[in-house]
Amino acid sequence: MRSRILPWAILLIAAVAYPLGALAHSRPSFPNRADCIRPAKHDGNLEAVFGRFATSARADAVLRRALKVGFKGTQIESDGCGLLKVTLHGIPTLQVGRDFIAEARTAGFNPRLEQSKP
Repeated sequence: MRSRILPWAILLIAAVAYPLGALAHSRPSFPNRADCIRPAKHDGNLEAVFGRFATSARADAVLRRALKVGFKGTQIESDGCGLLKVTLHGIPTLQVGRDFIAEARTAGFNPRLEQSKP
């Protein structure tokens, strides 16, 4: 009987001890808004973000509207913080990004220029 219990006891101890040991040194961290929104500060890895949304229905509506007015390449992706963002990648410079933002505003959008993660 002991030979059957011993492996389970070792497994149970490891399953409890490992998380407790990992948490003893630091608290788990979750991304905050600053981790997900990175304002553009320099050329390279720029994107225009048309918005962040909690539901795919709202993100889809903005995506369809952006594509309809000609912002080809716009897509929906996760922002890493639990929201969906409608974004257009591939903006090479801050100046091109500012020009794009101005054009998008004339079409009724209010996008933000952000530094995308490399």
